Amino acid sequence: MESNIGTRAAAEIDDQINTFRSLQEELTQHNIDYGTLMAQRNENDLVLKELEVCAVESEEGAEVMVYKQIGPVLIKNDLEEAIDTVKKRLEFITGEMDKAQASITKKQEQSQRLAMKIQEMQSAMQKAAVEAAKAVAAGQSSN
Repeated sequence: MESNIGTRAAAEIDDQINTFRSLQEELTQHNIDYGTLMAQRNENDLVLKELEVCAVESEEGAEVMVYKQIGPVLIKNDLEEAIDTVKKRLEFITGEMDKAQASITKKQEQSQRLAMKIQEMQSAMQKAAVEAAKAVAAGQSSN
């Protein structure tokens, strides 16, 4: 009977460990996604700065042409429209980064709670094993 309880406890711990590993994999993927968003934001920040330089040059009388790529074709684009597009893209990326960060935080908290639960379960199982060993030893010494 005692081994069945131990076997069940070990199986429960294994299930929790598998859940923990899944959470860690999800967390890794969320961090990768967040890194991708950061790279996109940095790239768009650079584009915006370049467009703002073009806007200053345009105000100073220089002829500035901006093109956007649609498939394999470059099409002339209005400077102000390009700036607005990049700003909107930056707003969107920032919103996605906020969502990703919230998701990362949530997964980290879940992972920490689960790790604590696993540790408690393992400690309880070890304590039960020690108690069982003591009971067996006490039973053998009385014979």
